[in-house]
This record gives sequence, C-alpha cells and structure tokens, in this order.
Amino acid sequence: MPLPPKDPTALPLSRTTSLANLGERELIERIKQHLPPPPDWVKLGVGDDAAVLEPERGMLDVVTTDVMIEGIHFERTFMTMADIGYKALAINLSDLAAMGAKPRAIVLSLALPAHDILVSEVDELLAGIISLSREHEVALIGGNIACSPGPLFVDITALGSVKRRAVLSRSGAKPGDGLYVTGTVGSASAGFQWLTKCNQRNAPNQDENITPCVARFKRPDPRVKVGMLMGRNRIPNAAIDLSDGLGDAIHNLTGHGLFGAIIDATSIPIHPGARTWFEQQGLDPVSAAIQGGEDYELLLAISPTPRSRVTLARRFAEKVTLTHIGTVTNEADLILRQSDGDAPLPTGFRHF
Repeated sequence: MPLPPKDPTALPLSRTTSLANLGERELIERIKQHLPPPPDWVKLGVGDDAAVLEPERGMLDVVTTDVMIEGIHFERTFMTMADIGYKALAINLSDLAAMGAKPRAIVLSLALPAHDILVSEVDELLAGIISLSREHEVALIGGNIACSPGPLFVDITALGSVKRRAVLSRSGAKPGDGLYVTGTVGSASAGFQWLTKCNQRNAPNQDENITPCVARFKRPDPRVKVGMLMGRNRIPNAAIDLSDGLGDAIHNLTGHGLFGAIIDATSIPIHPGARTWFEQQGLDPVSAAIQGGEDYELLLAISPTPRSRVTLARRFAEKVTLTHIGTVTNEADLILRQSDGDAPLPTGFRHF
C-alpha cells in the first residue's frame, strides 16, 4: 500500500483551515484521497452506505471495537494526532491478536470538535492509522463522521479472520497451566505517568530510561504475528491482551474466580525504565506494573505437557520474549508470591 500523499499540492488546503470551513462531504472526499486502492475482496468501500466484503473461504470472521476519548485515553497536549490515530488502530489489532486472528479491515468513526481541529490535523490522524495499517495489510473500508460538541472521539471497528480450530479465547485455562506473558509490563503506565507529570511546572526532563516507556504508551506494538502463530499451532489453552493491566488479565483468564493463580513476583518482566520511574515516585514497581494498563502484551495459559508445547511457544514468539510468571490453580485465590510472603494479587485498571 502506498503512503498517503506528502505533497501539499496533492490535497490543496491551508494548514490552518478549520473543519468548520470545510464541510462533511469535502472531508470524506479528502479522506478518500489519502487511502490506497482497496484489495480485490472489498467489493464496495468508502463512500457507500455500507461496505461489502467477500468472505475469506474456510475462515471465521472476528470483530472487535475500541474507542479512544480525549481527556480519558489521551491528551492532545502530549500526543500528536498521528500518535492518536496509530494507537486507535493498535489497540484493536491487539484484540485480534489475542483471538489468534489475522487483521483484515477496519471501519473508522470520528466525532470531531469542528472549531477546535484543523483539516491538517485530520490528515495527521489518518496518516497515523495508515502507517500501521500498511504494516499489517489492513484495509480501511468505511466509517462515519460527526461533529462533537466536546472532546475528540476516535472509534475503530476491526475485522479479522481465523480458522475455526485456531480461535483463541479467554476461557479454556486449566489448573496446572503455566501463565506466560510476552514482552515487558509497566512501561505504558510509567510513560503515561511521566507525560501527565510533564504538564506540571516541576516536571522532570525526559531521560533515556523513560523514553521507551513514553513511546510504548503513545504507540503500542500489537503482538499480531505472535497471536496468529499461537492460534494456528494451538499452543495456548487461553489468551488475553493486557489492555487493562496484568492483574485484570489474570483475573479474566482464570474465569473470575472459577480458578486461581499463584504469580511469582520476581518473575514478572518489568521494563527497566518503568521500574526506575516507579521507584523514583515511591511506588512498589511490582504492584504498579501489575495494576498499570495499556501494555497490549499477550497473557497465555499453556499446558506444561507435553513439554514441547512451551518450547514451540517460545519459538513462535520469535524476537518477543515469553516469560513464565505463574501457574493456574484449583483454588479461587489470586496470590502474589513474594520473598516476604504471599499477598493478594493487585487488581488491574477499573473503568467505573
């Protein structure tokens, strides 16, 4: 897929033009000009009342949606419009990864404060979405635009495909299963805390420790390929992505009390920059990393037998680390095992 046009004459308008001076139809046409040609299986795309897709033979459809709301999920004071677009797609791709699905298409809905956003900013938002969609060969096939009297809303619905035998889900974990997490945790939470503190007068200067954490918060890396390979090879009994924190993911994967888990505090792969930040703030790094969300890693429940299953899991994770952090148990308690004794596992992020 080609990149969106960079030549300002290709989409002529002043960079200071407000949406209020453009109009809905003109904005839709402008968005269409950014998009690469759709794949052959998109029979009708942007511009009709609905999109028409040709189903992928022998595959199941997987559908997910996530909304990002200004003031709740992001602030324009510390995220570019390109960052916002990129992340809006990334969090949806992470959901597909947790299902073992291959991303296929997205629908984009925007609620825009017309007098507070420039046309050039919408261009930047779309460029962020397209940059990630190119990487994962995802087609933008339609959506909706509305005027918002308040904050900016960016809502994406993503569609993927998966073979019936390759579907991953949150259910299926069994006592004795090992719990494995990809990558590291805590970095996005640390990055968000640093960005929030940057709005204060006494904010510290950004250093090399916190820089990757800030990047992880702004532009998470959805584990699409890992999820697809795990599903195709039927490696985990259950899987979930870490959108609302490791603690919340463990709670969901163990069936909300159907089973329990023992988590080894020393095994949790906390990002070094996040650990440093949490310690500087007087926080316990383990608790902060477990409770912090938006890492968008994968948590997998993998049977210890046959042993080759774990070996294959590590191979399919490729360049992404896969860390054993605990075990599913018959008891309903979620326990954090520490050097000074056991404690209840901290919960994850709560929306309400």
